[in-house]
Amino acid sequence: MAVDRMLKVTVIGHESVRRTAIDLLQSAGVVEIETAIVPDERLSSAALDRVRISELDEKVADATFVRDLLGRFYKRSAPFSTFIAEKVHMTRGEFDALAPDEEFERVYRECEHIAERVATIDRERIRLRALAHELAPWELLSLPIEQWRGTVHTALFCGTVPESSAEEIRQMLRDASEFVSVVEAGRADGREAWVVIAHREALDDVRATLAHTEFAAVSFAGIAGTPAAERERALSEASALDVELVEVEASATRLAAKYYTHAMALVQALLTRRDAEQVIEHVCTSECVFVASGWMPARERSALIEALAPVSGAVDLEFADPAPDDRVPVRLHNAALIRPFEVLTDLYGRPRYGDIDPTPLLAGFFFIFFGMCIGDVGYGVILAVAAWLIKTRLDVAPGVRKFMDLLMLGGVASVMVGVATRSYFALAEEALPTFLRYEPLLDPLRDVMVMLVVSVALGVVHISFGVAVNAYRKVKAGDVLGALCEDVTTLALFVAVGVVVAFPSTAGWLLPWSLVAAVVLKGRVIERAVFDRSVGGVLLGVGKGLLGLYGLVGYASDFLSYTRLAALGLASLLVGDTMNRLAGLVVDVPFGIGILAAVLILVVGHTFNVVIGLLGAFVHPTRLQFVEFFSKFYEGGGRPFAPFAPRTKQVVLHPATGEAKGGVR
Repeated sequence: MAVDRMLKVTVIGHESVRRTAIDLLQSAGVVEIETAIVPDERLSSAALDRVRISELDEKVADATFVRDLLGRFYKRSAPFSTFIAEKVHMTRGEFDALAPDEEFERVYRECEHIAERVATIDRERIRLRALAHELAPWELLSLPIEQWRGTVHTALFCGTVPESSAEEIRQMLRDASEFVSVVEAGRADGREAWVVIAHREALDDVRATLAHTEFAAVSFAGIAGTPAAERERALSEASALDVELVEVEASATRLAAKYYTHAMALVQALLTRRDAEQVIEHVCTSECVFVASGWMPARERSALIEALAPVSGAVDLEFADPAPDDRVPVRLHNAALIRPFEVLTDLYGRPRYGDIDPTPLLAGFFFIFFGMCIGDVGYGVILAVAAWLIKTRLDVAPGVRKFMDLLMLGGVASVMVGVATRSYFALAEEALPTFLRYEPLLDPLRDVMVMLVVSVALGVVHISFGVAVNAYRKVKAGDVLGALCEDVTTLALFVAVGVVVAFPSTAGWLLPWSLVAAVVLKGRVIERAVFDRSVGGVLLGVGKGLLGLYGLVGYASDFLSYTRLAALGLASLLVGDTMNRLAGLVVDVPFGIGILAAVLILVVGHTFNVVIGLLGAFVHPTRLQFVEFFSKFYEGGGRPFAPFAPRTKQVVLHPATGEAKGGVR
């Protein structure tokens, strides 16, 4: 329905304008370049400019390094900047002119120095603090470390043991030899520092005994002096490095404030040029001509012709409809009111080219379901206003803007359901102004069963609509009999059950006849009887029909899944009502304390209720669309249309200098 018609476009031009034509194609951003085709043996793939691509790769790597490093120190001042990516606003001319200049080279060298210095400081601080930690138990030992060695007749073992097992290890050494002595040098962090002195006649026994204990030998290679002096020196050097690190980070912060956004835009500009060079790889050339092919929406045909106007004298365009075996990319095109619901379709997956776009089909149901889950005028207004503020006041990405549009529509739906149920911040009727004390169409607190029935009825309509859409798809594909035997039979059975439930006394006969008809049609018994003309074939059809009838039992659980809509709406109302009652209990506390407490309870409580309600109102209706609705007719699996265009993920391009809004993202 709303899947754009796509055309295969072939651009044939003179070799002299190849690069210009590719740049214009990229600027237009309406063609997805396809892998090269060689329609004529006189054409070949263009030789890739390896030197230029290699240079671009190096520049991209340098700019990315600068951007990533400065990004660690960049202080964002925009609201909610933690959650929203920074954007750079500039004109297209400024974007195209971005290139690494001498100033960037200087910044790159500074960043290299900062990165290297920060890494060195981090490594050295870790080493010094680890050394200070190891020296801590030895601080009381006045013997310089370089003198920790044995004599002609004795050997020294320096190390630490856990305090909890120190006595046990001492006893093991005493049992091993009488020519051993243990000197405790100190203790720290649950470990004791030992100097084990052993006569060389008992050296092997002592070494073997220590090897079977938790004795951890230390060496402190490369340092001299007493442990206390060495530890103090290590801590002093670590502190000095802390100071230097602060200075280096301050320098990096100043550099980031001046150059981070420039580096961010430079990366995007270089990647754009890199993309253009890669496209050349997919262009077929001969001595005089080049040929590029790709996909584009049919509605963008005039835009492409206009974009290539500067080289129109040297370029020719050919358009063709897709062949049956082509894997065509998919672009959705819906009305402005429906477009926000494309977020849901994209979450599940684009339809295949030529298939149905489910966006218009799910939009109305999602709108109603979302409204039922929140179902309050006050909450709906808060949600719609918050989404509008985020969309209009913050520099958010196009995808976020579309999602905010969806939440705004959800807020409107909540307001409509809230008016129908007379729910205004979940206030009781007597607390509402007089003009709002009208009789609601449905009171969720009094009519719980009615709410459940309405939810299930919506589920029946929703699922039946999905089955009907599947029947339409089969008819469109020429499988009329399949649509009649499977989907139309299912819908007819739903109607029969509904009639019997509504008029049990007069329409009771309808159900058994409907079941028989369903078995015959689902098993295609008549078809088998006419063409097979065998009892076995007919019985097989009856069995298949009964199996198909049994499969319909699952629809009962599908219908009951929709009761969650009533449950969520009722939960939102009850939580809001509880907050109102809690505020009412404390409001009479004297000296204004009660009023402050009541305001705090109302603000925090209702905000919490809106946030929780929003999560439920998005997740559960989405789940109903994906699991209950899409499973009846939709498969997805389409390939999103990815046009060859400038990289603008972190850049907003404006047509003229100084224009603050309305840029192309």
